[in-house]
Amino acid sequence: MDIEAPKGEVERIGKKGLSIDVRGELILTGIRSLDQKLGMEMSKRRGLPNGSLILVSYPSDTVIPKLFIQRILLNWAQKTQDNLIFYVHSSNPYDSVIRSFQAYEWDVSPYEGKNWYFENMFDLTSSAMSSTFKLGQIEVRRRTYAKKIIDRMIHVKENQGKNCFSVFDDLLWMKEDRLDEDASALIAFLKNTLMSLARIGGVHFFLVPQGVLDPVAERIIMNSAQGIFYFTRNTVGSKIKDTFAITKLMGVAYVSETLDVTPSEAEGFKIESTAKI
Repeated sequence: MDIEAPKGEVERIGKKGLSIDVRGELILTGIRSLDQKLGMEMSKRRGLPNGSLILVSYPSDTVIPKLFIQRILLNWAQKTQDNLIFYVHSSNPYDSVIRSFQAYEWDVSPYEGKNWYFENMFDLTSSAMSSTFKLGQIEVRRRTYAKKIIDRMIHVKENQGKNCFSVFDDLLWMKEDRLDEDASALIAFLKNTLMSLARIGGVHFFLVPQGVLDPVAERIIMNSAQGIFYFTRNTVGSKIKDTFAITKLMGVAYVSETLDVTPSEAEGFKIESTAKI
């Protein structure tokens, strides 16, 4: 894992001696054009803050955001066996998730079962169960399942000293299980999650399709997350363009601009400014 640990020391005015830079570790994504935007182009401190929860907000008519996060996770898996990836999929079955990697010839097989784990929440989805009682049972099972995955990461970190990263590939289950209608329950879930992630470290992504959850619930999640990646899709002439902006990222300076996101053979994705010189 590429971690840019704080090595700089800052002199205190009027005091002798040096104090250690306590701004925190930054983790490079492995996508060079993105890492250049994280920490500003003139800064040596680049990457995503260690221990952060990042919300990925995206339109439902594009798969680019999911692929984008998949590429970052794969970079971390390839870096070292000490990086463990937990891919929690709830909107698609396992075979479908694997095919999304294979479409770009990204091979997960060397890491699966070693430092990459697919966690199946898809089978807990059941829109056919319409009674309040059964929906309530699913709600409990899903929250319990999510908590078990987070507890597992805590165990790995504290007992094996390994670096854990995760993605919850969709939060649509919050809608089906009505968690987005209960603000107090949602806040409690997010509070416990954030406290746990602080112990785990690493970087963790929550993917949310835009306009699906209750607006209040979506705002609560945005407020809780340390970072927000906001994707858009537009038609320009005869071409469809996917764009991306970092609208929030606590713990690191970042470039505030809209960026083009395009697939790249070299890095998986290329990030560049939409501004034309």
